Amino acid sequence: MTRRLRSSTKSERDAALLKSEVDTEAASAVIEAMVEPVKKKAKIKKENSDADGVADSKAPEPIEIPQDFLDKHVDEFKVGLKEILEVDPTLSQYVLIKEFPLFLKDRPRADDLHDKFTRLASAIISQQLSNSAARSIREKFINLYDGHFPDYKVLKVDIKIPSKHEQIFKCGLSRKKCEYLESLANYFADNEEYIRNLFQDKGNDQKIMDELVSNVKGIGPWSAKMFLMTGLYRMDVFAPDDVGIARGCAKYLSQHPDTLKKLMKNRREIKKSKIKHKKLNWKVYDEDIVDSLALLFSPNRTIFSFIIWRMASTDIDAIIKTETDFTSSRGGGSGL
Repeated sequence: MTRRLRSSTKSERDAALLKSEVDTEAASAVIEAMVEPVKKKAKIKKENSDADGVADSKAPEPIEIPQDFLDKHVDEFKVGLKEILEVDPTLSQYVLIKEFPLFLKDRPRADDLHDKFTRLASAIISQQLSNSAARSIREKFINLYDGHFPDYKVLKVDIKIPSKHEQIFKCGLSRKKCEYLESLANYFADNEEYIRNLFQDKGNDQKIMDELVSNVKGIGPWSAKMFLMTGLYRMDVFAPDDVGIARGCAKYLSQHPDTLKKLMKNRREIKKSKIKHKKLNWKVYDEDIVDSLALLFSPNRTIFSFIIWRMASTDIDAIIKTETDFTSSRGGGSGL
């Protein structure tokens, strides 16, 4: 009797356990059906964020850009900035540091050939000099011409005259830079119409770079790119070999480790950076990584460059002053 009771009790327990398992499976199925759409939506959102390559938790919070800030800038900048912030809204904190002088509506934009010559000549004068030294030399130089930068035809003639050449040299220019200025003046004076058409065409950034680097002594790829940005207002120019850009990109990638991981994973060809620095307080990434990062923001890499330059500096007042000098139509720091 007792044995049958125990057997019966075990059977009941087994039946109850089986029922419990069935109920649990049914409940799990119901819960899974409820959660699945949420999981699917989260997965899609993550995939979209991963595709953008900037959905990293270390990045700062985005800040809304006021309309009055945007309205101070030209339409091309506003469109480009909107597209950049769609890729990475967290860059807004660097945007709002100050207006961007190059893209302000009230900034005079000269499109004549003399202006382009002046910018390139100022770049030559300013090479490897501090802002203050470059400005001093440039002022002495234009004072030889009643306070105006000389026309390329005038300079082509004057620099061949020994006495005039000596006056230009005494402004603080090296013999090498006098030679570079002569090369630039000759190129402009001898190819006026061709250069005018070259600069007016669109979508030929690489051709302009090649022409300048090949035909003008003292103009290298970096100077040509700066001219494309600030002299011809091209919107998709990027210089991975620029120290400020390399440093800014290093800071950006430190805030976006997921982006860095993806760029490293997808790289096709390793291109070593030529930048060397003794202070090991920031990492120099290979040039192909920096280039690949910038491609996330194409066709607005010029705007991205100015934002990255701001990221590179902890001294905001200094970087803004440099940026203003850099884009000044009168020339200044870098003369472009």
